[in-house]
Amino acid sequence: MSDLPRVAALWIGGSLTWLEQLCLTSFVEMGHPTTLYTYGEVTGVPEGVEVCDGNDIMSNPDVYTHERSGSVALFSDIFRFHLMVKAPGTVWIDTDVYCVKPLDMGPYIVGFETDENRLNGAILALPPESAALKLLLDLTADPYQVPAFYTGKFRAQLLAAAAAGTPIHAGEMPWGVWGPVGVTWAMHETGEVEHALPRPVLYPVHFADRAIFFKRPILVARQITPETRTVHIWGRIKRISAKRHDGGVPVNCWLDAKLKHHGIDPMAAPITSHGKFDYSDTEDATEAG
Repeated sequence: MSDLPRVAALWIGGSLTWLEQLCLTSFVEMGHPTTLYTYGEVTGVPEGVEVCDGNDIMSNPDVYTHERSGSVALFSDIFRFHLMVKAPGTVWIDTDVYCVKPLDMGPYIVGFETDENRLNGAILALPPESAALKLLLDLTADPYQVPAFYTGKFRAQLLAAAAAGTPIHAGEMPWGVWGPVGVTWAMHETGEVEHALPRPVLYPVHFADRAIFFKRPILVARQITPETRTVHIWGRIKRISAKRHDGGVPVNCWLDAKLKHHGIDPMAAPITSHGKFDYSDTEDATEAG
């Protein structure tokens, strides 16, 4: 039995693409017990991944779908916080996170996604007694509440809408309200930001540089340090795959090398759509990862 912590992810609807297969397989092969929570049938799940009913953690994902984009990111955010209460010690992973080294770092696993003060929750573990976790659970308990971190004119607009009887749902608030923005606020608010890991540990490749995954492996390798544990591949690369590479990846790029290493054929599970979005013809898809 593995001494490494269990990692868990969420997938809502349809088949896994090569991206999710690659990332989940990387944790399995690293020795992490790996759970994929789902709602309904999901195909293409890699060998070694345990599939569990998402209702065991939280029900009714449709309530939290983002109004404009249709993204399930909002539900994914709240799901991970409840996971940490109901399955203590489990490490949350987004399905676009690739494992480089084991996540055997203790009860807090959270990292900076920038070199300034912004955190991300794509890889996240908080102990059940965490004050930041309590803040996040309180934040997400009512999707119509006005988050404490909103200030100025925007906060006044939200409060005015609530007073008029037309409160704004979190799904209509700016992206990341329960994700990176909320996590950053909670961790700073409680002082638990002291547990946050430097950017190269969990997020060595910045979102703005995500196209390098389709380029020479050396470009990604230069971003990885001896301290790096994971690489967030950023789900938005699905647009690049679908629109420029027929749902796969170019030969001899970093992704191609990793797919070959794990024995995954990208064209057996190409990226064409996820949920309501068809990546082959839209510029506006928004992914949970």
